[in-house]
Amino acid sequence: MPASRLGLAAEPWPAFNISSSTRASRTSSGRRGLHAASSLRKDVEPPSQLSRQEDVASDRLRRALSEIAFAFDIDGVLYQGHRPIPGAREMLRKMRWHDVRYVFLTNGGGSHEDAKFKSLSKRLQLSEDEDVIRNRIILSHTPMRGWDDKVKQEGTVLITGSHPEVARKVANEYGFARAVTPADIIAANDKVYPFDNLRESLHREWRPLPDGKIVPNTTDPYSKDVPADTLKIDQILVWNDPRDWSLDIQVIHDLLISHRGYLGTISDKNGDPSLPNNGWQQDGQPHLWISNLDLLWRTEYPVNRFGTGAFVEALRGVWAAATGGAELRFSALGKPSRHTYEYAHDRLLHHAPEAPHGKGKKRPLRRVYMIGDNPESDIRGANEFAPADGTQWISILVRTGVWKETAAGREPRYKPTVIVDDVVEAIAWAMRNEGVEVTREWLAASEDWV
Repeated sequence: MPASRLGLAAEPWPAFNISSSTRASRTSSGRRGLHAASSLRKDVEPPSQLSRQEDVASDRLRRALSEIAFAFDIDGVLYQGHRPIPGAREMLRKMRWHDVRYVFLTNGGGSHEDAKFKSLSKRLQLSEDEDVIRNRIILSHTPMRGWDDKVKQEGTVLITGSHPEVARKVANEYGFARAVTPADIIAANDKVYPFDNLRESLHREWRPLPDGKIVPNTTDPYSKDVPADTLKIDQILVWNDPRDWSLDIQVIHDLLISHRGYLGTISDKNGDPSLPNNGWQQDGQPHLWISNLDLLWRTEYPVNRFGTGAFVEALRGVWAAATGGAELRFSALGKPSRHTYEYAHDRLLHHAPEAPHGKGKKRPLRRVYMIGDNPESDIRGANEFAPADGTQWISILVRTGVWKETAAGREPRYKPTVIVDDVVEAIAWAMRNEGVEVTREWLAASEDWV
């Protein structure tokens, strides 16, 4: 019997020829489970032949599901603010029931992955005992877990975010033995930032600087004779959108103009036209890592809210003004960074949700569907990612988040393979594209799991 009669795509597996503005079609065939034999004519075929055909269809279904995976953005895809997207919970339960590989790939950060797991479970009204979300969360800074232990244990890092003390505790759990926050610095020397008004709130928690280090009031910041106990920062880690932009920009600026990362010093190479970037960031200053470049994100509020990308643009502006237009050099994590997609791809290849951040036996993939709401991060990252093993990453844009079609912008700047109404329709489209008969009605239903 032809594969099309079984509801399956004929070999080779289907190619993508759908334009970016195509809306996924909706079938009216009622609720159906994940199956590959919806068009079998049971009133015509002999029972023995029917059984063989159903076995073949079942094998094809298992193969199809074993060779694909999904990466879900969270904000604007699974919920808006505190409102879950209708049908998202039921859809995820069915995905887990059928052992489909998936991860949650978010640019959110500043907290532990387990905290995000609990938050997402609560918002989707899922029990934490259900094996649907646990150990599948990838935050913007999660790839730092894989950094070299020498970097994490021997160097000193400045870490900041929306809740700096929480971020520091997570960094310690990642293995960063010496993590300093801006609150530690102004506690060590209040001359660093004399205008701070958040000492009793955001910066209430602080720790003494590691190894007895200090932030001295040097008389000559250009001197190379730096006291041995001066605080030296080796990496600057911005994990998510800071709340005290003024303090953070000041401290980051001070470190980027310093001599080799010693706080309170100034490099004599700054502004040297004979050096790259006119000498700025050319004297062993700490490397700046920013784990989320999203300018906008979606909440219940009708107008998109600024994210970490807005802080980055503010930092760029101040840096350009202070340096005469020098480039701000930094490295990015989070979507659309290739670092993040490589990490997510490896997690899907070695999918082992039963172990926190663990790896199971490698199982190759044929295709991964990235479902997101932000063309600048989710869609761009998936479109530009081409893993060495040849797996195809396909981008699906939902209409429930950051991007909205307007008279001035009919299509997003970074065009997805397809645009659909919501995450449930995204899964239905992807499954049908793989030759698996599935409807959004069944995906969003609370019954008929199999």
